[in-house]
Amino acid sequence: MRVSIMAVPLLQTFTTSVLSANCISYMNLSCKALALRSSSPQAFRLRTCTRRFRQMKTYGSSSPSSATTSVHAHAQQEMEHPIQVEGTKFQQVFQDFVIPKFVPPFCHNRNPLEEEANQVAQQWYHHYFASTILPETFEKIKKGKTYIIPICNHPTAELSRLEWALEFYLFMFVMDDVVECKTRTSSLEDLEELFVELMVVIISSFPQYHILQENLNRYFSDELDRRSTKDFAEKVLARAMQHSKTDFDKHKASAICSAFSNLWSRATSEMPEEWSLRFTRTLQQAMLAQFLEARYLLEKKDPSLSMYLSHRKEFGYMDASLSIIDYVEGVFLPDTLHCSSPMQQLLQPTADVVCWHNDIYSFHKELVNGETHNLVIMFSKENKISYNKAAELVNQMMLDKIEEIHSAITDLRVLTQSNKEITVAQRAAIEQYIKCCTSFIGSTHEFHT
Repeated sequence: MRVSIMAVPLLQTFTTSVLSANCISYMNLSCKALALRSSSPQAFRLRTCTRRFRQMKTYGSSSPSSATTSVHAHAQQEMEHPIQVEGTKFQQVFQDFVIPKFVPPFCHNRNPLEEEANQVAQQWYHHYFASTILPETFEKIKKGKTYIIPICNHPTAELSRLEWALEFYLFMFVMDDVVECKTRTSSLEDLEELFVELMVVIISSFPQYHILQENLNRYFSDELDRRSTKDFAEKVLARAMQHSKTDFDKHKASAICSAFSNLWSRATSEMPEEWSLRFTRTLQQAMLAQFLEARYLLEKKDPSLSMYLSHRKEFGYMDASLSIIDYVEGVFLPDTLHCSSPMQQLLQPTADVVCWHNDIYSFHKELVNGETHNLVIMFSKENKISYNKAAELVNQMMLDKIEEIHSAITDLRVLTQSNKEITVAQRAAIEQYIKCCTSFIGSTHEFHT
């Protein structure tokens, strides 16, 4: 998902009056990087981060408050006082960076079953991951209030489906952290093994759908060398031939794969086959995109801006997060309606807004980590503008997409009234989609702030 759980200044009351002033400055945010010199391992991490920062091309603007301008101004000083300036670079960026004003345009409510559902989800999380991922990762996700998003996205879901939604989000956050860790500490073979396991679960569950096998061969064709793509596909298919669905239920696989199989079997066993295949393809695309991005990070390659924009929703599991609406809410849209132009004009802009909003809020974390897979950072580099200007550009793109969402909602409601072939249940499902999509924008904003 690429969602930052790092703390940012907390808005004390989530009201319109506060949201209207939601222009957050890091001027008063203490630069924790400066305190990292207290121990030698932390000092090494600080030096590593700042070396990565130096390698990035930064561009200033005519604004004297530009963070990038400030960095250039310290060029001579850096030669004389390198340690002080390494900390000053990050401090100046954080002080100067201002999150653009954004007021969520739609209301959202919490599911009244949130406490009960969260208790069960935390037990599920503890069962699969308490002893299988790094302790600091386990605690960070546990305390990260990830439950806010599904609880607000699905305010009317029944308890068992809400529990599943919370567990699904916990799984996505674990995947994000584990993959990020592997890109820094592991080999390509170790990273590949994780995704081979997950693809085996998907393909062995639906061996009759050859499209899932074909996706393995064609997804990376334009981005990675064909030989590595062929090897990856052959590993998945060979292992899928050897394993049955029950192998994963018996926890013979890794914790991540076992947790995924648990979620997978519960959802697909209760839903129509048409939805199960749609969910399968969407989730497969998300995982393959995550593998693609991880390879770029591991091999220290920067994606092009066009490539990043085209895959950003998949990197963040957004299409997958929206595809669970049917299961969690107890509704069903056939492909003819789900894939229709009016519905996609609702789903795709929603996914864009949520992903781009995340890139603004995770900017500081990813900059310190030396990551360039962030729209603010990429726009700054591509357009040779300051980070503030880049963030404003991303924010304006979000506002434009929200206008598209408003139009899509109108078109969908006209469609449901004019098309007599749409059943009463399908009309209710479309309204549920509208509610969940508009709630998603507000819930992620609440999560970040």
